[in-house]
Amino acid sequence: MSGPASWSLRGLQAEDVDALMAVQEAAYGAGFLEPAPVQAQRLRVASDTVWGAWDGARLGAYLMAYRTHAGHVGALHQGFAPEPEGDTLYLHDLAVHPSAAGRGLGPQLVAHALHQARQQGLAGLGLVAVQGSSGFWQRQGFGPAGRLNPDAQAALATYGPGAVVLVRAL
Repeated sequence: MSGPASWSLRGLQAEDVDALMAVQEAAYGAGFLEPAPVQAQRLRVASDTVWGAWDGARLGAYLMAYRTHAGHVGALHQGFAPEPEGDTLYLHDLAVHPSAAGRGLGPQLVAHALHQARQQGLAGLGLVAVQGSSGFWQRQGFGPAGRLNPDAQAALATYGPGAVVLVRAL
């Protein structure tokens, strides 16, 4: 993959599922691999809040998000149910292919999501940090969510030990 100047962001489409799956598997391994039909559903229902960083025809990283309400936690392996009147952009998945690591694609995608959330007048963003990624998210301005409601606690449990909910107010 090329240097940072060659990367461009664009929305992900249904035809990008295979590329998305390849990045997801390389970034997370089998433990967090979410099924292709679930990913395709997400692309259909949240097409305006799923973005990829491309180097020509190669997907190097992606961010999948959807609009919801503060306090929501999306369960692993489940489809998205965007809430058009929601006040929060929930960042469900940010993955960077190992061959694209160190090029700033993760922060670039987060900055794009922040910009979009601000343009939509949202109050904040939320996410579940997994696999020791809390430090990355804290550098992006996220912090602990505080007390979770029972539904959010149940959804968080689908991620396994060490997962933590983080939020960022706008």
